[in-house]
Amino acid sequence: MKSRFFSALTVGALIVAVPAAAQQSGHIVAAGASPAKAGASTPSPSSPAIAAIDSSRRYDSQALRFESRWGSADIKRGTDGASVGTVGWFRGFDVERLVASSPRAVAEARSFKTDNFRGSLATSAGALTLLTGIAVTSNSSNNAASPVLIILGVGGVAWGAQHLQLGYSALSRAFWWYNRDLSR
Repeated sequence: MKSRFFSALTVGALIVAVPAAAQQSGHIVAAGASPAKAGASTPSPSSPAIAAIDSSRRYDSQALRFESRWGSADIKRGTDGASVGTVGWFRGFDVERLVASSPRAVAEARSFKTDNFRGSLATSAGALTLLTGIAVTSNSSNNAASPVLIILGVGGVAWGAQHLQLGYSALSRAFWWYNRDLSR
């Protein structure tokens, strides 16, 4: 019983290993042919292996990503990392137009635009309210409004930071959908 099981595993491993080795070397192995015989012919320029290399070069030059810094993110294209634009607090870069070839990416870009604006506005207003509350408190005035201003300011900053994070998540998804729809 154990020898049958072992034989079945060995045959299954060979069936999986031969096509995997052929894919790694870039050659297609016909069923029953050995990998050594398959390497005898060279692929023509119109073969699927060459077409896959050319389309991956297109993907490598067109794929988008972003690299974030404090308060902003640079949008980069391709493996060389050419800067396409910058997004961040109150920065208006048209991400929708950049990812226009993918409908799902456009929807995520709209979500980014909305959340980024809300987050920028709320964080700025919250920071201003927080600083006003701190200034009122530091003037040694025994005013009941100062703790309220501080609490409202912290809440505004937190709500705005949450929406900024939602915006950058939507930007990441927009680039993912755009990159997914590129031809490979």
